[in-house]
Amino acid sequence: MDRAVKNRKRNSNIITAMFIAVALMLCSCYPSDNTNGRGNNPVETIPGNTLSGNPVGNNKAGEVPHNNSDEVIEEETEPEEDKESEDSAEPDMIEEAPAEPENPYQDKHIKLVLDGEGHDVFAPSKACLPDYRYGPSFIYNDDGSIDAWFSAPGDGSREYDWITYRHSDDIGQTWSDERVAISPSPDSPDALSTCDPDVFYYDGYYYIGYTSTINKRAKGLCNSVYLARSENPDGPYEKWNGTGWGGDPVPIIYYDGIDIGWGSGEPSFVILDDTIYVYNTKDSYSGVPDRIKVTEVRTADITKDDWPRRLEFRGYAIIRNDKGTANPNGYAYRDSDSWDVAYIEESGKFIAVSTNRRFKNDSCILYFESNDGIHFERVSELNTNVVARCHNSGIMADRQGHIKKDDPTMLGYAYAGFKGSRWGVWSTRITPFTISYTDEPDTEDEGKSNLKLPISYRNSVADAAPMMLTTDSLIYTKTAGKGAFNITYYCQDNYKRKRIIDRSEITILEYDPNILSVGEDNWISPKLPGVSRVKVGYNGLWREICLCVLPVEGYTSNEIKEFYPMTARYDMSIIQPFVIKIRPMAVFDNLRLHELTGRELVTYGVTFSSEDENICIARADGTLVPVSVGDTVVNVMTKSGLSYSVDVHITDVW
Repeated sequence: MDRAVKNRKRNSNIITAMFIAVALMLCSCYPSDNTNGRGNNPVETIPGNTLSGNPVGNNKAGEVPHNNSDEVIEEETEPEEDKESEDSAEPDMIEEAPAEPENPYQDKHIKLVLDGEGHDVFAPSKACLPDYRYGPSFIYNDDGSIDAWFSAPGDGSREYDWITYRHSDDIGQTWSDERVAISPSPDSPDALSTCDPDVFYYDGYYYIGYTSTINKRAKGLCNSVYLARSENPDGPYEKWNGTGWGGDPVPIIYYDGIDIGWGSGEPSFVILDDTIYVYNTKDSYSGVPDRIKVTEVRTADITKDDWPRRLEFRGYAIIRNDKGTANPNGYAYRDSDSWDVAYIEESGKFIAVSTNRRFKNDSCILYFESNDGIHFERVSELNTNVVARCHNSGIMADRQGHIKKDDPTMLGYAYAGFKGSRWGVWSTRITPFTISYTDEPDTEDEGKSNLKLPISYRNSVADAAPMMLTTDSLIYTKTAGKGAFNITYYCQDNYKRKRIIDRSEITILEYDPNILSVGEDNWISPKLPGVSRVKVGYNGLWREICLCVLPVEGYTSNEIKEFYPMTARYDMSIIQPFVIKIRPMAVFDNLRLHELTGRELVTYGVTFSSEDENICIARADGTLVPVSVGDTVVNVMTKSGLSYSVDVHITDVW
């Protein structure tokens, strides 16, 4: 039974018992010669309640009884068994329900200690640099096995990162062969990357949250949070499309800031009862060069099928600024990164881990705590047994982000090693840890030194295994009715080596039959103009490619065909520090998708106009300036006449 329901029932019983007890006391305070304890002093009854064992004669329930001075009232005698029943029942009626026990850990503080130096689960190869597996996400299963996901290099030129999957049956000592679980969808909002994974399991599906962007001009900036799900931990995954699953991905948390901001990403999830807690980094600006970095919190009822569109912003778990009132104790976060959050069942506390001074020789791991999952406080640093130049850590938990009392505990992170400075050359390490509790925050480890160790390289290819299915192109632009064409497929291993796959071995899993047809030996024929996503597979590996079918030859990318927003509403505050900016999406006449920023707004004559500048001003570059509390509409238009409108809601709460 729901706790709130239990409390309401308990409170109702207590109130009823109190009413009864008061009525009994009032009855017993009158002399015994006044029949039924009433006499000439009528006692007002409680409407709707009848006191058992104290009949009110012919009076109706709720009616005040009365006596005439010359009327003789014969005293009625109660049966002894009724009195005994009343006496025995009375204590039960007024007995209060036991109070809810207080959480003995409420005022305690988490203390983490790393149990040794740990061991590497990944080392880069000099044969295929850059090489890394950062941002680990671990699920500890009931059978004692571990599922793990990592950010890995993409193909280098077209896709920045892929997310890989591995499995361990011996608490991380040995691992299965690695394979890509999810990759970008070409010509879509997540076209450039899938990285920073966090995974949970609910109601038959593995859900993977990740960071991505479409903005090629921004080179890894303007990120948003995306979500996909699969019945299997290694995929294939279907991406959230705004209303359901499959098709073009749509962010569940959209970055609405300026072009030079890193954006929103690095998600983490915890499920408690029927509520899902979603955490993410937001890294943007209030103006140049005033950079602001926070960890945001959102929640939703996960029992709803469309919970990703129901996420409610709950505030900032922590503000990671080194200046201003948001950081009164003067602690320098410098360059802390992604949060990974878990719920400790024994203490009822939330714990979050993050690295600080990332990529520095004095880097550390921070940990935070919370009693409600919304408001967090920094507890301390971990330096002892942490390798120098660490970044992007993860904490092992069960399928819903819980750490059970008797489960093994493990912390993972990537690192460049002491004096290691080459970008993308990182090892990944896991280390067991112990959780205890103290009366005051234990900050002893903040003065300690980390491990000044270099990274190790793997020098053998004995562990080489197929990891990813790739193709000669990601986007194929063809003309309707111009005949069939073929695709060259490759199998890429974990050393980035490729071999050609015979087309007959490829399975084409999904496509739009209105736009293309698949013939013998997997030759593809474009039929009608439009865009079709094609999911192809080979021996458990899969990926998406995209076919753009044009009506006639000769289309260029100079004209905008479609024009639309990534979000239909902008929520702002007149006191919030972040700059908010509209960044339109455009589909060009060659069916390619792009986000318009910077000079492109001028090139295509994009204008922004507010219907009420007393509420919000829309600047020429799409920046929204809140003026007062209220609602208005901003209209966005190109010089060719394409347009759309977005709602703007402004409050005075940040």
